[in-house]
Amino acid sequence: MPSRADVRHAAEIALRAVLLATLVLALWRSLRQSPSASRVIAARTETLDRDTRRALHSSEVSGVDVELSAPPTAAQRDALVALRRNSISIHWRGEVPGIALEVIRRREPAGGATITVIGAGSAPLVLSDSAGLIDTVRAGAVSVDVGTLVGAVSATRLTTLASARTPKTTPRRAVLVLGQPDWEEKFVQAALGEAGWQVRARVPVAPGVVVRDDGLLPIDTARYDAVVVLDSSASDLSPAITRFVQQGGGLVVSGGALGIPALRALTPAAAGDRRPGRILLASDTVSPSDLPFRPLLVREDAATLERHVAGVALAVRRVGLGRALAVGYDESWRWRMLGGFSGLAEHRDWWSRVIAAVAPERADTSAAGADAAPRAALIDALGPPSGAASETPRVPEDRLPAILLGIVILAELAETASRRFRGVR
Repeated sequence: MPSRADVRHAAEIALRAVLLATLVLALWRSLRQSPSASRVIAARTETLDRDTRRALHSSEVSGVDVELSAPPTAAQRDALVALRRNSISIHWRGEVPGIALEVIRRREPAGGATITVIGAGSAPLVLSDSAGLIDTVRAGAVSVDVGTLVGAVSATRLTTLASARTPKTTPRRAVLVLGQPDWEEKFVQAALGEAGWQVRARVPVAPGVVVRDDGLLPIDTARYDAVVVLDSSASDLSPAITRFVQQGGGLVVSGGALGIPALRALTPAAAGDRRPGRILLASDTVSPSDLPFRPLLVREDAATLERHVAGVALAVRRVGLGRALAVGYDESWRWRMLGGFSGLAEHRDWWSRVIAAVAPERADTSAAGADAAPRAALIDALGPPSGAASETPRVPEDRLPAILLGIVILAELAETASRRFRGVR
């Protein structure tokens, strides 16, 4: 009958045989696989980081087949792009809802922003910033005006997230008002000043006598965001105004100033015959539709911004690097003075929006790190969704090397322990 030592010795021989057989199998497998052997990794959203790292560090991977249940992050998308640039084919598919988000800073001094979000589907979109919830909107294209934003803005639907950074603001430059000393000139200045614009003016009060701010000239984009021309008293400054607009400044031409010959090449419309405003009763209030009005004859390269019952009231066009806007209303001061309780605020806000429509955008609109349209960015980076990769066989993750390594370690440890217990080295 074999002794216990003989049994242990036989077991050690068996373990040594297992160890040698495992090493031979590993050697045979490594020699049998050609260096050019390739395979496709099946990746999912939950394992995408791990799978892209495997593909990056393996010379055997020829493609990655991605099944998405949510949009990849910007870092994951960049990793897939890097793999494709290294001759690894990328195929993706899955339900990635289309959401696009844009944040535009309003150009008025009061600030604020307009959030525009577009999304398909029936589930609601949740808008929020770093401070918390802003609003919940339904599908389609929706714009939301907000007074303040904190950090990045995000739109979330189920597992889909779109984000955009709020553009940084910069101080606005001055607005130059040119007009004769009348109610219109006085209250346009007042409205813009109340809205937060820095206002400078030149007012001719008599032949050869002009009241103006110190340092009024030169008229250039280093000093001014926009120039407002209210009547023909600005004719002598037409060359400087033309140069200012060509270099990127804004121009607003109102009322009788639309007839200045030197400015006709800039303005987006010519003015028709003046129509008197509505005759008011004692208890009436004035709205824009009641003001004296000159219908605008809009040029083909101009865009209409506002309409009056009698025709176009506001039109704008690009001129060089700047913008020019024509106003068909006359005597807008009546709106402020006779517009009831809301007339003053409405007149002020309206003039501020008019200037903002032509004032150059001086904000930093970069959105580094944001992903405002995840599906669009994914298609732009990797192309449209497709089926699974077919040029190479799709195989699961190869776990055999790890199993063989475990067998080798266990066999070696067991044999060594047995020999030590027997007192044999």
